[in-house]
Amino acid sequence: MKRVADRVRWWWIGPAVGTALGAVDSVVNHVPVWLGEVGTARAERGVRSQVAEFASLILDAGWAWAATAVLVGWLVSRQARPAAGLLRGAVGGGLALVFATTAYYAMDVLFDGGVWWGMAIRYWLVGSVLLGPALGVAGASVRRPGPVGTLAALLVPAGAAVQMVVLPPPPESLMAQPVRLTVWVSAAVATALIVRARIRREGLAPSVRLG
Repeated sequence: MKRVADRVRWWWIGPAVGTALGAVDSVVNHVPVWLGEVGTARAERGVRSQVAEFASLILDAGWAWAATAVLVGWLVSRQARPAAGLLRGAVGGGLALVFATTAYYAMDVLFDGGVWWGMAIRYWLVGSVLLGPALGVAGASVRRPGPVGTLAALLVPAGAAVQMVVLPPPPESLMAQPVRLTVWVSAAVATALIVRARIRREGLAPSVRLG
């Protein structure tokens, strides 16, 4: 009975996490609108808008959406055999980004009106279908031992750090520098923790087999 429940439950992780990401991203993007500060320069907006700006610059980043698919792939592959885990990861990652995109544009239409099924959502849905499964597989691969699992685990922090260099937050934003520093520090700490955990895990594996 428990196995049946697990098989049903994992299907909902991707849609649930993706919907939450898309909805929250849209909400924080609209905070300046609700506060009547759209016409104000980004660096001159109030504290609440600046907090929302900080969250927006993170949630709008491609690495954050990629991280969502990787996280879902890792979650849905729990207690699954390797091949089944990779399949779950692919499905979960794809569903996460599809639902995130759908929720984001649905919330935008709810707040702003307009047409939901436009070129923008079609473009990002295609990207979600193409990239989501691969990112989900990467998340499921984190559970694998050896270099494959280590590289998969390092994908998100490496991608986040690279994006801060290649495609940094807009300089006119007061939150651009804090976001860059936060992402770089978080990526460095995450990398160190991942490498440390992997070294300990690989070091313990032979002793466990011998014992």
